[in-house]
Amino acid sequence: MSTVEILKLLSVTLTRDKQDVLMEELQRYGKAANWTIKQVLKQHLTSPTKAVEVLREPFVEQFDKREQYFQDVLKTARVEISNHRKMAKTVRSMRDKTPFFRPERMILSQPLIKLSEKAVTISIRDGSRLAVPFDKRSRNRLIEKIQSVLRGEKTGEINRKYGRIRITWNKEGFADIDIRTKTSDSPRND
Repeated sequence: MSTVEILKLLSVTLTRDKQDVLMEELQRYGKAANWTIKQVLKQHLTSPTKAVEVLREPFVEQFDKREQYFQDVLKTARVEISNHRKMAKTVRSMRDKTPFFRPERMILSQPLIKLSEKAVTISIRDGSRLAVPFDKRSRNRLIEKIQSVLRGEKTGEINRKYGRIRITWNKEGFADIDIRTKTSDSPRND
């Protein structure tokens, strides 16, 4: 048995150069997610496989050629549509409106984003990498959990102990980092 836990960390205050690169990535991810939401709704793509078939080529031409990036954006778009529909059942003002993904967030999975003890590293579209270091206080608070997630990790392989990582821009110059982890419950002998 395994349980899912969200590790909430903060980044250090990023330099202006890193802020610019991260903001550009967040804006591009937001545009891609909103484009995908509109296309899924416009073309009535209810199944994920049909959405992949129809949207892959236009997405690659317009946004990014990496398959994992497309999968992450598509999953984000589908979740956003689902959440909007649930909310629209109870909130009248949301009815007949198109769901919208806020561009100051991005949710990526491996190998586009890698976790280490001190930072998350994002693969940028041009092939470069952007390291977003953790704040010392939040890192020290969760270091044991991070180490247990990274224990036994092999280079070049995907670590199944953590899933998608959400980065949310904070206006003060740093980012909130949420890491979805899977920890196994040890059997108890009572």
